[in-house]
Amino acid sequence: MKTSIQIAKIKAVLLYIMQSFPQGVDYIKLFKILYFAQQDHLVKYGKVLVEDSFKALKHGPVPTYTYKALQIAEGKPLEGNFEDFLTGIEVHDKKVYTSAKPDMNYISGADKRCLDAAIAKYKDIDPYDLSNLSHDSAWKEAMERIQDDPQKNFITIIDMARAGKASEEMVNYIREKQIIRNALS
Repeated sequence: MKTSIQIAKIKAVLLYIMQSFPQGVDYIKLFKILYFAQQDHLVKYGKVLVEDSFKALKHGPVPTYTYKALQIAEGKPLEGNFEDFLTGIEVHDKKVYTSAKPDMNYISGADKRCLDAAIAKYKDIDPYDLSNLSHDSAWKEAMERIQDDPQKNFITIIDMARAGKASEEMVNYIREKQIIRNALS
């Protein structure tokens, strides 16, 4: 279950990305920019940009909370209360539109640097080319795991960091933070 702060952060980050696409952005491009920004944030700072888990699907990593919210905005009959999250966001034909501005209180300087870098690097790349780029070692690991168990399609943050070329020192730091977090929860 996501906290209200985690949800507000995810929305702020999505709106931040979407402001670079005034004519709307398709799911694949939006999700891949978010994935690469998340990966960059892990590699540089050892923590996630947003508390949204990524699943390995056919066209690459997909943020689960965000994807479910956008499917509900499309009109799919899924369970969950995403009304606040979807305020100011519209979806038509798997393309996302907004005129809302991100709440910059949820976006740090480090967040902004990773988001700006991902937007600059991937904004003009074809969505299906981005999909292919996102088929990195983390995605492949998850796709192999689902051959054994279809519920194991989540991309771990350690696999994501490794795919982004994080140092072993950073991977160990991320692992230690996860161990502590799990012990305290």
